[in-house]
Amino acid sequence: MKKKHDVDDVLKPMYHEGHRLKTRRDFLAQGFLGMTAFALAPSALSLLSSSAHAAECSPAIISHLTPVIIIDLAGGGNIAGSNVMVGGAGGQMDFLANYASLGLPNDFHPSKSGQVNTEMGLAFHSGSGILQGIRNITSQGTRDKTEGAIFCSTSDDDTGNNQSNPIYWLHKAGAKGSLTQLAGTQQTDSGGNSTSPIDSINPAVAPVRITSRQEAINLVSTGNVLGSFSETKVKSILNAASRISERKLAGFSRRSLPEQVQALVACGFSESSDQLYRVKSTDVDPNNDTDSQTIFNKINNQDVRNRSRAITKLVLEGRIGVGTITLGGFDYHDGTRTTGDTKDFELGQLMGAIMELAAVKDTDVVIYVLTDGGVAAGGTVDGSGKFIWSGDSGQRSSTFMMVYKKDGRPGLRTTKRQIGYFKANGAVEGSALLTSNSVVTTSKAMVANYLALHGLEGNFENVVGDDPFRNNLDRYLVFDKLR
Repeated sequence: MKKKHDVDDVLKPMYHEGHRLKTRRDFLAQGFLGMTAFALAPSALSLLSSSAHAAECSPAIISHLTPVIIIDLAGGGNIAGSNVMVGGAGGQMDFLANYASLGLPNDFHPSKSGQVNTEMGLAFHSGSGILQGIRNITSQGTRDKTEGAIFCSTSDDDTGNNQSNPIYWLHKAGAKGSLTQLAGTQQTDSGGNSTSPIDSINPAVAPVRITSRQEAINLVSTGNVLGSFSETKVKSILNAASRISERKLAGFSRRSLPEQVQALVACGFSESSDQLYRVKSTDVDPNNDTDSQTIFNKINNQDVRNRSRAITKLVLEGRIGVGTITLGGFDYHDGTRTTGDTKDFELGQLMGAIMELAAVKDTDVVIYVLTDGGVAAGGTVDGSGKFIWSGDSGQRSSTFMMVYKKDGRPGLRTTKRQIGYFKANGAVEGSALLTSNSVVTTSKAMVANYLALHGLEGNFENVVGDDPFRNNLDRYLVFDKLR
């Protein structure tokens, strides 16, 4: 019997010659696999042993630092050139002679009138899908309070093995949540597609999965499995969870969110298991948040809208310290330019919704965008007049961060917004800086900038475990202290 599939054209998977799909990450990158496929359902109660060794768990602290949302583009999308402007050693506005491999024919060269937009400080190409998506959701007032930086850095194509997600270091730096510390839309060590630097991973604060309203509610609900117990009995079970060993915690990092909540609440959640009884399900339910509904309903892609709203709400309210949202389908060199531009616009809409909701909730926010690899364009022009993406190119990768400051645009240390630079052929100059060919070092540079936003860059080595930059840290810092 043939099944009927009701799939929007934007979400259809992409087939690429020479791309053999082997892992869940492969299927995600090309749009074959949705987030729901990552759910697991083992029993949590079997691991609640009163004889378990004590784990090293420190009480959660309500964050006084800026909340962070990491957006992980699975598949290696374009960031540099056609979206965020990149240039030579002189910075973003030190234009390359040719941007063809980055998708731009000469008619779209940034030196041409009207081809660069700097309304958010960080320069974007005026035709950028990401920029257009942000503009579609945000007010001018929100954009006027936003600044950014781009890290010109290579990364491996089409793999989740890039150690590029700094979620644990950001938590250690001070991005704490009042309810839980870290969350993501995938059941992985980082909560996203790309992994975290191995030395940064702390199983005691492994991300819980949040992809829906119900998974948000599960944060403060012990669920049906404990429904038959008295409140006293439930608290006893939750307190037992705090004695789970680190070895078992590591095994728990890939279990489903309700089970992590039930077993780890006394260790990874704020203060004690009593937090479950102080926060009501209505407090975390995104359907009770009219502001988030109004703003996120403007996002065209329903899957992006539904999967990201709950985690965004909880991060911006300080209930989660750092969240990772994975967007699939960014391996978009499919013989068109339209697919890539559409995906870039969806990313921009999500970023815009996060920024606009932060403005409404009167809070700062940091957004960090990363991807696994990149794309290169050939010489074929499509209907938009731009070059079609023809293949993978990790040598043309980058990451970037945007900072929204509720009371005015974030300040910069200098006029620099670009870390590293590109060569004349449109590839990253791998010898420019320590970050240029190392995703781990780029993650460290992002964390250094996060610390600098709070005047805490002196804590850098304590947070990441070493200081690869030594006396040259200023070369990697863009942002001044927020206030």
